[in-house]
Amino acid sequence: MSIRRTAVAGAFYPKEANAIRKLLSKVATAEDNKINKKIYPKKVIGGIVPHAGYNYSANEAVHFFHYIKNHIEPFDTFIIINPCHKGVKEEISLDMNDAWNTPMGDVSLDVELMDFMNIPRSFDAQKEEHSAEVILPYLQFFLDYKFKIVPISMRKQSYRRARELAEIIFKANQVMKRKLAIIASTDFSHYEKPEVGFYYDNLVINRILDNSIHGLYDTIHENNISVCGYGSIMTLMFYSRMVDPNYNVDILARGNSSKYSNDELVVDYVSALFYL
Repeated sequence: MSIRRTAVAGAFYPKEANAIRKLLSKVATAEDNKINKKIYPKKVIGGIVPHAGYNYSANEAVHFFHYIKNHIEPFDTFIIINPCHKGVKEEISLDMNDAWNTPMGDVSLDVELMDFMNIPRSFDAQKEEHSAEVILPYLQFFLDYKFKIVPISMRKQSYRRARELAEIIFKANQVMKRKLAIIASTDFSHYEKPEVGFYYDNLVINRILDNSIHGLYDTIHENNISVCGYGSIMTLMFYSRMVDPNYNVDILARGNSSKYSNDELVVDYVSALFYL
């Protein structure tokens, strides 16, 4: 059995399980009164979750996992679509390991579901990548049942690739019939003044809320907005359309790195819920 060992524990999040639990428990308690508990969807399709270090973005991320924890039924598999910060050959790739390890323990990959996806596999794409790994301890902390994951590295952030990937996932699950949730691992505007990043993020968020995938792609490129992982957002939007064209989106939380840093330029974080 091949296990991917943690690459960023001790950097992006604590390196010991008890420290992770303590940190996330503190953040979840602090954010609890900000969560809209009137929204408990019949079906969560997925969501947008930041992938920065926990000190920077956990306050925004925990909002999504609150709904995952309180979902009407447990999930079998979480598909984590993440950008690729390292130079790899494959535009889209599946991991080649059987399980991933964090200080919270091991989680198996849904290899059976992956076998129905015609996607290249790579050890290198995820070997030192943080943007999928940081999602896993959240799931391990918030959920009290076993689940599997399918990490998908997306180097090519294109409209066509996003549509193709959504179709692959949807068709594979028509066969396997997993209870799926798709997590789009994404950080928003990078190293802008807070008011500038907030303005640019609003342009992107408006396209997400009006279900305009082409509009999202064009807005990001025309304004040179530094959203890291917009391909995963487009994939989630395409997939949500396939599940139900009348899907809903709620922006759950927004913030930036100023909570942990005094830098003049900040990185922005947004969490969102896609649901029926």
